Amino acid sequence: MRSQTIQRDSKLIEDELIEKFISQDKKVLKYIDSFYSNESVKKHSENKSKNFTKEQRQILVKSLKSQYSNIDISKKTSENISSLSESNTFCITTGHQLNLFTGPLMVIFKIAQVISISNQLNLDSKNFKYVPVLWIASEDHDFEEISEVNLNQKNIKWEINSNNLPVGEIEINNFKNVLKDYKDSIIDYEFKEKIEEIIDFSYKEGDALSISTIKFINSLFSEHGLIIIDANKKDLKSLFIDQLKNEIDNFSCKENTTYQISELKKDFESYKIQVNPSDINFFKLTDKGRKRIRYDKNLFNVDDENSYNKDEILNLIDRSPELFSPNSIMRPLYQEIVLPNVCYVGGPNELRYWMQLKTYFDDNKVQFPILKLRNSAYIIDSKTSKKIKNSGIEIKYFTGELNELIKYKIDSNSGFKINFDSLRSNLSSQFDELRKVSLETDKSFIGALNAQEKKQKKGIDDLEKKLNKAEKKNHEAEIESIRSIYNYLNPRNINQERYLNFGNFYSCKGPSFINYIVEKISIMDDKILIIDLED
Repeated sequence: MRSQTIQRDSKLIEDELIEKFISQDKKVLKYIDSFYSNESVKKHSENKSKNFTKEQRQILVKSLKSQYSNIDISKKTSENISSLSESNTFCITTGHQLNLFTGPLMVIFKIAQVISISNQLNLDSKNFKYVPVLWIASEDHDFEEISEVNLNQKNIKWEINSNNLPVGEIEINNFKNVLKDYKDSIIDYEFKEKIEEIIDFSYKEGDALSISTIKFINSLFSEHGLIIIDANKKDLKSLFIDQLKNEIDNFSCKENTTYQISELKKDFESYKIQVNPSDINFFKLTDKGRKRIRYDKNLFNVDDENSYNKDEILNLIDRSPELFSPNSIMRPLYQEIVLPNVCYVGGPNELRYWMQLKTYFDDNKVQFPILKLRNSAYIIDSKTSKKIKNSGIEIKYFTGELNELIKYKIDSNSGFKINFDSLRSNLSSQFDELRKVSLETDKSFIGALNAQEKKQKKGIDDLEKKLNKAEKKNHEAEIESIRSIYNYLNPRNINQERYLNFGNFYSCKGPSFINYIVEKISIMDDKILIIDLED
């Protein structure tokens, strides 16, 4: 394997907030605590050590040891869990849904990045220790989002009735066809049997999906000391009682998040709201699944269940916090209550909704973590690698838009060098001069001038289209090759990392594939990693 990095195309971000975040513009500091640096990590660690109690650490470690009691883990992971009881140990965290077989490649990249960041910080720091953590969103109820995986151009789907349960509680049943389809879709490379062994070990009939997911990811990353946490536990939720009660007493999340969203929209015109807060931003777990709590006329109404007055629901939170589940907008606060975390690594959409939450964290007197944009990567097989070489086009151009890529290829090989944009600009200037003359002589000519300008511009447009069509025909074979490369990197016009599963790449390279990503994924810049599987 070999690799290179390329510059992220800012045009593809299409979001001023994320662009400013990447460039560490001071304008963004209003919505975060600080940008990532060794110094900011040190500062956050010092503050966290003062504010994260010994009791919190003890409850966390006890819960993690219970979670892993029936799972074989590496010595490094075991040591990392135990070290969380120490006041100088902190987490570098990322999170994701419980996708089948890890889901798209970006999950692998996110995990690799928190491992890489932790490793680097441990080399640089004398006083603190950092451990990589994956937070699995086991309490989500949108089974449809996590029920499929794309491998070798085949969509594999687990079709069952989830009964609106938190996805982590769904049992592995009616799963044989899913296992068979996934295995059958893996290309028969050197390590196919290895990944099949991991699959068979991880996905056992009757196990909860959260357990299967932990076992699967642990088998891939345990040697790197990764800690995977399922926070849907009574002991952990006991730490969150005050924040749940604040939601009932003061509608804290809605009030603060609504304000923060309004500020974001003022400061960044292109900002898109990620999650709109509700009156109550946590669910109640019932026999019928995870149910919304709606506030109306001083009552807290649970869908398809009971209604509670304020005192009743506050008492229930005190007695049984495990019955309640934060929604996606409240989950970050829960995470930072449970974990001694100093840095969260997430994609652009994740960071956008985290930045809706700064005042909400302040209101609850919880330290806001450093946010770090996850790095992107592409994996290239040997066949595609040869195609890229033969195309004569640098790989960076394949990470943009297909139409621009084709235009670039045509323009670079074209026999004609006509700047049609310049022609249109010159034409507009000439007609502007004619309009000035017309206004001074006979204004009645303005209509005829405008019509003639429109006609001539259309003529230029038509000529450009005809010439481009002719050029495309001349380069038809080359363009088809370019399309095939682009479609490999962007299947169904979706970035490879958001669509394709890692299975075939692991089948080809085995554990070294995972180790290589951990080694090569960048932690300090925002470039894109390109991994060529060809030796």
